[in-house]
Amino acid sequence: MASEWFGAIIYPVIIKPFQILVKPVSADCNAACDYCFYLRVAEHYPESHRMDDRVLREMVSQFLSYQFPEAVFTWQGGEPTLCGLDFFQQVVEYEKQFGFSGQRIGNAFMTNGILIDDDWARFFAEYSFLVGLSLDGPEDIHNQYRKDRGGKGTFDRVMSAAEVLRRHNVAFNILCVVSKANVLRAREVYKFFRENGFDFLQFIPALEADPETGKPAPFTMTPDEYGKFLCELFDAWAEDGFPHVSIRDFDVILRIHLGEKAEGCLYGRDCGEYLLIEHNGDIYPCDFFVRPDQKLGSLFDGNPLHLYMQKRERVFAKRKHDLMNSCRQCEWLEFCHGGCLKDRDFPENPYPRKTYLCPAHLRFLEHSKKQFQIWKREFA
Repeated sequence: MASEWFGAIIYPVIIKPFQILVKPVSADCNAACDYCFYLRVAEHYPESHRMDDRVLREMVSQFLSYQFPEAVFTWQGGEPTLCGLDFFQQVVEYEKQFGFSGQRIGNAFMTNGILIDDDWARFFAEYSFLVGLSLDGPEDIHNQYRKDRGGKGTFDRVMSAAEVLRRHNVAFNILCVVSKANVLRAREVYKFFRENGFDFLQFIPALEADPETGKPAPFTMTPDEYGKFLCELFDAWAEDGFPHVSIRDFDVILRIHLGEKAEGCLYGRDCGEYLLIEHNGDIYPCDFFVRPDQKLGSLFDGNPLHLYMQKRERVFAKRKHDLMNSCRQCEWLEFCHGGCLKDRDFPENPYPRKTYLCPAHLRFLEHSKKQFQIWKREFA
């Protein structure tokens, strides 16, 4: 989306581009998913969880003042639709006001779909929002852990939201959490998505510990189970011929085989380059690390955002490079880089300098190597 330039701050140093992840309602949600890791954030914010206009204006104006050629806001929760459509209409107005001519401003929007209707879909289509819609597979799988506040499954409402988005030509991805509900049913889940025309998929492992015992939560799969899931999912994907479906992690692995730079928090050499902004303007390094000891500062501290990015790199992201010797000698180092920091911090992890899911990723990378190499030769 192009925007009119009303002037911007020109910084005297070259700033490496970064993105903004926004929690406009903090952990507030109209669903009660068993595996939601963000619910615990509400303990740190007992006040009302709605981003007010002062915070919104300050955040958008600061971020767009950098004049990055492409500036991306990702809106998450909780459930961001709880802000109401008027809030996001104001978001767009501020993006127009504080952006500059020729700048591409992107908005990604992660939702459970419960409140998505024609008005929301028309808005997303008009302003080219990319929507991430949470759906874990067939009805019995999805409803096992994804229920509303009344304890009812949300499957029918999510499928309805998907149809509304399609009707208005809104670009959307499916966000599928891998848990005990579906980890042994990879082929069935893939078939369900294919039969329903969902061709852009992301799979996110549910890896949480019981806050009292530190043991894996009931919905958390083992590394062995997750490894089998990835292999079976890959086989189903590959059997389509050259994949007609985009699976984010598999796409990234293919690009690495082709000699391209890894992307994303999991496979990248460096930690993802973004700042998280809570509803009141507090700044954190990652949505998995929203806790008092990880707070970087506030929008209203008087410091420009890039200084918080520098602080993030010094005190948080540098951990990505602190690897075990076995990792540094591993054949798959360039595909993994020790994994995501939140997976390293899992209480059951015996080796916190690499991901708890290391056995799963090793199994998948070995399993998929031959097919990826075939595709590599085809593309060479």
